Amino acid sequence: EKYAIIAEIVWNSLETEGKGWKQIFKSLTLVEFLIKNGSERFIEAARDHMHKIKRLQDYNYYEGTIDKGQGCREKAKQIVELLASNETIRYEREKAKSLRNKFGGVGSDSYGRG
Repeated sequence: EKYAIIAEIVWNSLETEGKGWKQIFKSLTLVEFLIKNGSERFIEAARDHMHKIKRLQDYNYYEGTIDKGQGCREKAKQIVELLASNETIRYEREKAKSLRNKFGGVGSDSYGRG
């Protein structure tokens, strides 16, 4: 099943070390998007992998004196807070749905249509 393969890649990418901060940040962004726009099944999977996300709240990576891990820490914190409340998830999913409907006619799918 494609879901299992993709989910495994997403969860494994959160375990990247060191210079992989960009991959971690992109994976966290994808997790947040899927919580808000994906299936209910993904929300349960995210809760099952909460330990991986919580660990990233303390992620540190510096290039010289520049803290490159701050974005990962903030995104992980946002996801943990989102997953903590069913009400917040419901609100964010409704908001995402209304945005999808609002911008539904814009994009590559509508190209060339009247």
